[in-house]
Amino acid sequence: MLTISPEALARIEELHQAQGGERSAIRIAVMGGGRHGSGLGLIVDERSDDDLVFDEFSVPIIAARNLMDYCRRISIDFRTGGDGRCGGVTGNGFLIVAENPINL
Repeated sequence: MLTISPEALARIEELHQAQGGERSAIRIAVMGGGRHGSGLGLIVDERSDDDLVFDEFSVPIIAARNLMDYCRRISIDFRTGGDGRCGGVTGNGFLIVAENPINL
């Protein structure tokens, strides 16, 4: 199951429009490294045969089937603020939470 807040969906639409093409989608993927270790992130990518496709959103969202089997539920929000909640210079960014967190 995937839930996306309205603010996050608006930012995902911007990302897809800026970097995506006609056949691209936004992939939920395991991202490694960083000061907080591994976690989930979003990238522009093309679909593969093993992907789950979430067509209920205004932008195609994809994830590897085994990732969704492991995580079970994923929620995506977008946070704005200077308190560093989402890292980076501005503290702005996607907050992606899985029922079963990725801990590599």
